Amino acid sequence: MQHARLTHNFAAPTTSTISTDLEQARTAIEKRFLEGGTILLSVLESIDKLAATLDAVTGALDGGSADATGRELKATMTELSALPERESRRQTALATISTIEKGLRDKVVTMRETLRYLRTFAITAKITGAGIADFAGFAEEIIERIQYGANQVDKFAETLDQLGKRLDPAAARGREILQQFETVVPGIVKDLAQSSELLTEQHRTLGATAQRVRKLAGGVQMKLATVLSAMQIGDISRQRIEHCQSAFAILGDYLETGEGRSLSEDQKNRLSLAITCLVARQLEQTSGDFGRDTTKIVNTMGSFSGDIGEMLSLRDLMAGNGESGNSRAIRQLEQNVAAAQQIVTTVEAASLEATDLSRSTAELVGELVSGIEIVRVVRTDIQYMALNTNLRCSRIGEEGRAINVVTAELRNFAGQMDETAEAILTALHALQEAAAEMAEGTDGSDGEANLGQRLHSAASRIQSAGDGMEKDLARLGEDGRDAAERMEKAMVQLDYKAELGDILERCADEIAEAAQGAQPDLSDLGPAIEGIGSQIYRTYTMVAEREIHAAVLPLPATATAPVAAASSADDDEDLFESAFF
Repeated sequence: MQHARLTHNFAAPTTSTISTDLEQARTAIEKRFLEGGTILLSVLESIDKLAATLDAVTGALDGGSADATGRELKATMTELSALPERESRRQTALATISTIEKGLRDKVVTMRETLRYLRTFAITAKITGAGIADFAGFAEEIIERIQYGANQVDKFAETLDQLGKRLDPAAARGREILQQFETVVPGIVKDLAQSSELLTEQHRTLGATAQRVRKLAGGVQMKLATVLSAMQIGDISRQRIEHCQSAFAILGDYLETGEGRSLSEDQKNRLSLAITCLVARQLEQTSGDFGRDTTKIVNTMGSFSGDIGEMLSLRDLMAGNGESGNSRAIRQLEQNVAAAQQIVTTVEAASLEATDLSRSTAELVGELVSGIEIVRVVRTDIQYMALNTNLRCSRIGEEGRAINVVTAELRNFAGQMDETAEAILTALHALQEAAAEMAEGTDGSDGEANLGQRLHSAASRIQSAGDGMEKDLARLGEDGRDAAERMEKAMVQLDYKAELGDILERCADEIAEAAQGAQPDLSDLGPAIEGIGSQIYRTYTMVAEREIHAAVLPLPATATAPVAAASSADDDEDLFESAFF
């Protein structure tokens, strides 16, 4: 009979063909599933790395950064657009200063003429009153005051000359800057607006594409996690093979003991056949579960190819080609910002010139005001001195009449000088206002200073984003290719059914053949079944094993209600369903 070899000699399963095949299946499953788990973990790590790189790509110019850059560029464009008008106002103020400066020259000429008349009358008064006591010294004092006033007017004229020398070069430079602004700035603003809009659109496209890639990566991660969980079929199968080996070992040990030796040959054969039937049922279910679940693992792995391929295609779309590339859009914006920075450099130089001219103008105006105030004091002194002379002449009678006429003229011309000084002061106040208007926006509180800071901030952010995006896109391609290569390798390594399934099926067929499909009569083997069955029952760790044991052999008296330890392969059915979506 075919089951004859499962008699007493069967107590040493390692020497039998079945035991050898079982051990081969056990070790092969253990080795291959350990290797497969390692490979799957490396694939999962690769996908995680891909997802992290993807986050880095989309984070290169994330929503917040893009909005901040957009706001800076919008403010920059507003500032740049205002430059021609601002420079035009500066030139208008500069022209006003130049006009006032020329008008002041005429006033200086008038004042000098007045001082010359005053000097003439003062000398005449000195000559006329030469015979009057103490009058010559008094007239000399008036002449000195007039000369002092003339000196102050000369200083005033020199200061005015200094201002005039600054105005012509400043006006020429201003016209050059204004022409440049009117020619270049509109183009710069237009380029900034276009590249900013392109960047916004590209960022929107990048975000949408990245979302698709992230969804795919998340799906692959779920599938990988599901496969990793489902790979417990390898551990389940290994354990069940070990339990089958233990059943044969327990049978062999029993037949070697005193109790086993007391059985008849027929009883030994029937007992061996019963255990063989138990093992055959266990292996049949183990082989079926293994084949079913490994087929699902392979099918799930096969679905990864499309996911990885689509991720790589989307990566190429994210990288972009030609003028539509995200990185190229950022670089174009970077070039436009650099061009704007060159304009701002010119603006800053013009602002420094305007600030310097405004400051020096203010200083010169201050000096001019001080000089005119001194002239006014001199005029007052001359008037008082002339008035005193008139009074003295009135007291001395006819002798002072001629001098009185001369000093009256001194008072009249001193009054004219006062009128000229007032006109000069009015012009100087207008000069101060024009200088302040010319300096508007050049104090660093707003305008060009903030314009330069915004452009520098935007340029730094854009350059950093461009560098980061180029690097991350390159790494994204490398990570994607690495994930694809690992996935291909994993698909080959995880095809357990092609090799391991055949071994299990062969073992199951061999033992099924030895069991002959018949359940032997065990009515006279109660103690033996109780002894062996209880030992075998205690080795089980799965509900399915206990259920098969209960169907083949009577349950041992010590058996407790089954508890769910490691679940059977059927328990993982739901895990696979979520992997296919």
